[in-house]
Amino acid sequence: MSARLRKNILFAGALLGFALLCLCLHLFVFHMVRIEGTSMESGLSSGDLVLVTRFDYRNGRAPQRGDVVECSFPGRSGVYIKRVIGLPGETVEIREGRTWIDGVPLSESYATGPAEDYRAELGEDEYLVLGDNRAESYDSRAAEMGFLRRENFLGRARFVLWPLRKIK
Repeated sequence: MSARLRKNILFAGALLGFALLCLCLHLFVFHMVRIEGTSMESGLSSGDLVLVTRFDYRNGRAPQRGDVVECSFPGRSGVYIKRVIGLPGETVEIREGRTWIDGVPLSESYATGPAEDYRAELGEDEYLVLGDNRAESYDSRAAEMGFLRRENFLGRARFVLWPLRKIK
């Protein structure tokens, strides 16, 4: 085998190894998501680029209230970015624009827009997710969307990467 052929084979092997590493990082560690729509305003706007980590809800860790998550709704295509509000076994109410968890008001500095009154009792392994822009969000309140189970959480939004003025 010539030195040139050996060099080309090594280069192709390194390139393939790098591609496999990138694929594994994308599938199991992190990826970037571009926000579409207004459901997460004012914190996240359409066009923002967000880093999502994929390992957060593996190995038994449950989503926590306030987590901004990438999720999929059963029977629906696509993925969504929403905020976890209700946890398993809780009663969530929205009355006069304010959110209550088991009768205790929830402090939500991120929530915007008027919200219609709503009430839900969550069962075991049921989570309620809402958009921050309550008036414009298509979320767990819609009958065709519904509650999520732990397996519906794909990752946790960690950082805004773009635009630069919003990096956090």
